[in-house]
Amino acid sequence: VCHSEDMLYRPGYEQFKRLGGKGDFFRFLHATGKVDERMASAEPDKKRIYIDITEDMVMSVNTQYAGNTVGLKKLALRLAIRKADREGWLAEHMFLMGSRGPGGRVTYFVGAFPSACGKTSTAMLPGETILGDDIAYLRLMDGQMRAVNVEAGIFGIIADVSAKGDPLIWDVLHAPGEVIFGNVLLKDRMPYWLGMGEEIPSEGENFIGRWTQGAKGPDGKEVPPAHKNARYTIRLRDLANLDPNFEDPQGVPVGGVIYGGGGG
Repeated sequence: VCHSEDMLYRPGYEQFKRLGGKGDFFRFLHATGKVDERMASAEPDKKRIYIDITEDMVMSVNTQYAGNTVGLKKLALRLAIRKADREGWLAEHMFLMGSRGPGGRVTYFVGAFPSACGKTSTAMLPGETILGDDIAYLRLMDGQMRAVNVEAGIFGIIADVSAKGDPLIWDVLHAPGEVIFGNVLLKDRMPYWLGMGEEIPSEGENFIGRWTQGAKGPDGKEVPPAHKNARYTIRLRDLANLDPNFEDPQGVPVGGVIYGGGGG
């Protein structure tokens, strides 16, 4: 959890010290709880996530799903939505990208798609630049809507990420550096996932433990080599198409809003 947050967000300890403990900030407390021999939650039936919107605090226990444990992501978004509503700005589940046009023109777009409906792939369109793929804060400044990505990394669904379809992400996943893989298949210390465009081994370690082709779960259904919601965590700064204005605290001017969804 801590490693993921270190990759996904900018460190704010110095700012915290400057506030002297009196500032307006979100607080998160996560406890692993009892674990089994694989370090997985042993009591998932006792998982609890408490969100206190009056004290800007979230507490979670007996859960390992990132949406419940990586506090600065979706849990922080819930607190930020309330804060934004009270202060007159917006905290949105949106990507943020720059689109190039004639004469060097750059238009920045935010896009609201549900989870697993293409926010990351849209923000990574060839020839364009990415500022974020998941969360955007929007504020009206001097009559102009501006947006900033409060995250510094990507926690993305890895299924169907391939060298052909997602070359820039593929390069980061295979380059020497820092990547966290979750719920993929491991064989000889190499990760494999669904739809990667390469041959997947017939055995290895995955989310059920030791896995072989044809293995069945408690429900009697065949277990895939990797989970359909398997994930990767990378730093945005490692992407070749990161927008040069990514670190601008004033954000970027919003030229349009895109809405999308998944095909049924």
